[in-house]
Amino acid sequence: MRLTIIGTGYVGLVAAVCFAKLGHLVTAVDREPIIQDLRAHKLAIWEPNLQEMLETCLHEDRLSFDTDVVHAAKDADALMIAVGTPTGENGRSDLSQVDNVISQLKLADVICPPFIIMKSTVPVGTCDELEADLHAAGLHTEIVFNPEFLRQGSAINDFMNPDRIVIGCRSHLAKAALQQLYRGIPAPIQVCDRRSAELIKYASNAFLAMKISFANMIADLCEGYGADNRQVMQGVGADRRIGSHFLQAGIGYGGSCFSKDLQSLLSSGKAIGRTLPLLEATAQINEERIPQLVEKLISLWGNPRGKRLAVLGISFKPHTNDMRDAPFLTLLRLCYLYGIEVQTYDPVVQLNTFDNVSQMETAYEAAAGAHAMIIMTEWPQFAELDWVSMVGGMSQPILLDGRNVLSDEVVSRLMAVDNVIYIPVGRPMKQAALTLERDISTLLQSYGT
Repeated sequence: MRLTIIGTGYVGLVAAVCFAKLGHLVTAVDREPIIQDLRAHKLAIWEPNLQEMLETCLHEDRLSFDTDVVHAAKDADALMIAVGTPTGENGRSDLSQVDNVISQLKLADVICPPFIIMKSTVPVGTCDELEADLHAAGLHTEIVFNPEFLRQGSAINDFMNPDRIVIGCRSHLAKAALQQLYRGIPAPIQVCDRRSAELIKYASNAFLAMKISFANMIADLCEGYGADNRQVMQGVGADRRIGSHFLQAGIGYGGSCFSKDLQSLLSSGKAIGRTLPLLEATAQINEERIPQLVEKLISLWGNPRGKRLAVLGISFKPHTNDMRDAPFLTLLRLCYLYGIEVQTYDPVVQLNTFDNVSQMETAYEAAAGAHAMIIMTEWPQFAELDWVSMVGGMSQPILLDGRNVLSDEVVSRLMAVDNVIYIPVGRPMKQAALTLERDISTLLQSYGT
């Protein structure tokens, strides 16, 4: 098929290279500066294997780029919209980028492709409204809602090996076209009406966010009662009705999807007079994670002003450079408020836009002279660091493991170091024993000697 994709963000660019890999002829459309970089093989996003796949598809002439929506769509068998739908006023989705694409098609004196595939996440009923708008303008095309379920950091694998492919359409022709488009991908296909497909996307992300907030809520109980949240969630997740995915306690979810889609779904509920208390609680629990973490830190420091905090990992999750709604941004705002200096290390992200943040070349440099350290992102290489050396270079060896990265073996070695304080999530805080001399001194004092 000849496929035109509008938008080259995470969803659009991954879709473009993957559909080209499947043998389709793909044209990806975006603004001039972005297209110039892509033609030069420069990517603004970091995703494992994406660079290599892009270069292969360009070399084999199955992928090309354009800046003109109408020109790129003129000979296409289908046009896919994969532009952003960020949170707008009152939690509603901002559809201005989608509307811009539709407007360009309406103003053009060409026949629209027979199918417009909506990849962008849009509120329930949007596809019906957009199709009616196009038909009123004399463009007889069918809009198909085909949600994406990609996880950043494993997007290519998720695209090529999905749990399911959802096709929301109203005709057998559209169903057949989408089945042809996805031919070669081994996954069950669910065909349904468009409104159900739109809601499948929102409900899926809302449920995953709810599982994370549930795990974090139970983690707070575990800390209060001295239980181990890892063991609790292992027992809970072993139930096949529940499953173990997304039950890891930590500093909360981030990224471009969960918060945005949750707010949009809450807004959709209000529009028809329905409250969604489970989702309201999910968002509230997530919003409290970073402030709680900072409160723990300040309780140990006393006066935080002028303290130096090392932060390991600043992308919202490992294997990506995406900073959208990253928990680090909330942490940084609180550090500004309390006068805390920040020095960071991340394997991929390069910071250029934040004041009072020093980005270091290595994790060890980030730790040097710090009065505390927080592990924000569970990059796998962090578990392999020499943590005894890390804390040895700190001014105060306080370590907040926001993702429970460190193994029990590593923590045991840390506890042999004087004065180390290790604060995991959902488990009791651990503090290294004082030296034998101090223990004896304390013991003697207790007997009044």
